[in-house]
Amino acid sequence: MSEHTARTCALCPRLCRFACPVAAGDGDETATPTTMMQTWELARDGKLGWDVAADALSRCTGCEACATPCEFDPDIPSLLYAARAEAWEQGAVPDGAKALHEVYLRSGNPFGIDTAAELLASASDEDFDRKGRVLYWPGCRELAERPERQGDVMRLFRSLGADHVSLPARQDLPGCCGGPLRAIGDEAGLSMAAAGLHQYFERQRTWVTPATDCLQTVLKGWPESDHALAVEVLHVAEYLTFFKDQLADLGRAAMEQAQPSLPTLIVHDACGLARRLDRGAAVYDVLEAATGVRPSSFGPTPERTICCGAGDFHDLRRPDAAAAVARYAVRDRELPRGSIVVTGDASCVASLGSATPDGVEVHDLVGFLLSWLDPVLE
Repeated sequence: MSEHTARTCALCPRLCRFACPVAAGDGDETATPTTMMQTWELARDGKLGWDVAADALSRCTGCEACATPCEFDPDIPSLLYAARAEAWEQGAVPDGAKALHEVYLRSGNPFGIDTAAELLASASDEDFDRKGRVLYWPGCRELAERPERQGDVMRLFRSLGADHVSLPARQDLPGCCGGPLRAIGDEAGLSMAAAGLHQYFERQRTWVTPATDCLQTVLKGWPESDHALAVEVLHVAEYLTFFKDQLADLGRAAMEQAQPSLPTLIVHDACGLARRLDRGAAVYDVLEAATGVRPSSFGPTPERTICCGAGDFHDLRRPDAAAAVARYAVRDRELPRGSIVVTGDASCVASLGSATPDGVEVHDLVGFLLSWLDPVLE
């Protein structure tokens, strides 16, 4: 980590407050890094109850907007993971985190679904275990919110000539990566999840996912638990850039066959993909290949990303606050009727969709491609 520490934030007069989407959208001064780090230090010194500190530490979406005005290169999410883990060891778990954890223990994921059943019901035999060693894993949220489209996702890959991509073997479906446990401070649970899946994913050559929370966890959380992967791990946008020529051919064919004029496309540069992983440019590249037009950014610039409220499972831990952040994200953004917002993070679809005005659609990247290219997919 950089020279930035929890003490740096605790002593700062909240100079990043204006950048915090939770403080701005929900009017929550406790959500600023200054206050969160102050409560952590006070709890460690025995001057504040851990329950109070844990509640304050739960208020961040992990968007890293606070890093933009800061000169110390902060990694606030990592500091908060450590702080929440310490609170967890003290038995201080906020109600939202506790409820999420209980659902996870019952079902093996934060949504309370049977992920295997959802995946098996939405895809056909030819989609599973194609021996190509490029594994597509939609993630728990995708299977909870959009389970019906997984067969179509595989149809998209086949139409692009990516016959080597497959879903896992039917008899060997992986579970949750442990991202929700990392977000709430259950380090032991995260380590167990990583240990249980590590060998499975090491059998692949490349692992592809649209789930930014999964990507964050596997790329950063697993190494912190001594379970770093040696395989290539990609966001689906990065993987699709290898097929830009094929996307262009399909896009032209779709326009010729059935599509009306191209709607206004606006890219939501999701914090988890663009700011925290610096992988957001691929979303623009894929959309430009498929439509022939490079879309504009939802934010003032791609670098100044706008939080949708769902990062680090904030929408499951603190749903009202997450909804307020989503409303704040679209409050001053003019979105023409008939336009389509394409987000790089599947976690943001529901949050942004609930806040955008009527007549504006919100899709993740794969969802838009399935809609735009549907007339010419195999």
